Amino acid sequence: MYEYRPTPVRIKYQDLADHMKDNPGVWVKVRTANTEAAAWAAAQQIKTGRRAAFRPAGDYDAYTQGCDIVARYTGGQES
Repeated sequence: MYEYRPTPVRIKYQDLADHMKDNPGVWVKVRTANTEAAAWAAAQQIKTGRRAAFRPAGDYDAYTQGCDIVARYTGGQES
């Protein structure tokens, strides 16, 4: 016997995260936030893995430039 589970809803930013994995170490603009505080919060969520597409924690690095969020895949290794 098995339990049917529909496929999960698409994860926001998953395509971008996969692209970053294919191009490790390359900085990519993720998005532009409404405020610098929101940009900073999003960058922290990427770095800590709170956003599902950017897991596991520590595999992505991120920073802000004003309201822009910029990130890269490091695979847990700082380069």
